[in-house]
Amino acid sequence: MSDTPPLPPDLPRLHAIATYLQLELEHVRRRIAEVEQWEATRRASARPAVPPEWTLQMDIGADPRPVAVHHGQCTMRSARMRPITRRDAIEALTVGIQACALCRPDRELQVID
Repeated sequence: MSDTPPLPPDLPRLHAIATYLQLELEHVRRRIAEVEQWEATRRASARPAVPPEWTLQMDIGADPRPVAVHHGQCTMRSARMRPITRRDAIEALTVGIQACALCRPDRELQVID
């Protein structure tokens, strides 16, 4: 014996049930799409931030000044690091801001005195 309730024997009620089930299935599919979109957004926001390509280390003080240029992957991390563009890194090195002795951004940027 089946666990499903018996279906009516007449065609109009069977069509009505089929229409109802199609509407419910569409409702479920829309909800699946909403949840998939929500999860994709959540996963995208949970991805680790991409480190900047270059950083500028600032000194400690009331008026912080640039101390050194670093590659974004440099292991010498500090809260005083500010992300900068490649162009800003080249400019900083050319005006005399020191290059990190560890990651040597001056070599990669080809700004060597």
